[in-house]
Amino acid sequence: MKTNDEIVDTLLELKNEQNLTLSELARRVNMAKSALSRYFNKTREFPLNNVDAFAKALHTTPEYILGFKENEIGSLTDSDRRILRINKMLSSDRQEKVYNYASDQLDEQNNEKVTSMFNHKPLVDIPYGRSTAAGSPINGEDQDTQLIHKLIAGEKVPAGADELITVDGDSMEPLLKKGSQVFIHYQPEVENGEIAIVHIRDVGVTCKKFYVNSDNTVTLKSINKAYDDMVFDCDEVNVIGKVIL
Repeated sequence: MKTNDEIVDTLLELKNEQNLTLSELARRVNMAKSALSRYFNKTREFPLNNVDAFAKALHTTPEYILGFKENEIGSLTDSDRRILRINKMLSSDRQEKVYNYASDQLDEQNNEKVTSMFNHKPLVDIPYGRSTAAGSPINGEDQDTQLIHKLIAGEKVPAGADELITVDGDSMEPLLKKGSQVFIHYQPEVENGEIAIVHIRDVGVTCKKFYVNSDNTVTLKSINKAYDDMVFDCDEVNVIGKVIL
């Protein structure tokens, strides 16, 4: 399989061959132009779970982008077959979770590098295991028992991160994919337009773009246009933290 830089170089080559602008490619893969630019500038790792969308947009195959040889795709081991059998028995939502987890594991495996003791950052203990809705709010109190601690390589943890949570829903797509994991920083206030995790009294916890209005109300906006805005009195909404992008 190709390295991250080689994958990005392949995508850029295909994009240029087809005379596509960055904006047009971002539209085809349903991704923010700024996010796509970071991948192409190699400041962020290319998301392997999106390779199918890029292959379709660039009229090629995922195997070509990733650099797999035909014989590597065609030959299945007993372990491969066991995984496929289990996957077929899962619901589509659970299949998506398995795929996202496997993609994360593959990212970690391909990005492991031997660093010197002077450049190595220590492991960071991050709370992990809770979810936030990206759609209808969920009861956050029921999840407190699911909170565990996870050791993550320091270079993968952004400054100020206090917890790693899973996005449960699609209302913040394409920026925050359903099943993806995001870091948050605990803080009681955010600026208008920032993405926050909030608790709505008697309703639950959700992830939305946050706006305070002049009439002492709060508007919670989704990025996915299929979802309507949610408006509450200010005293009904408490900010838990800000999503670190």
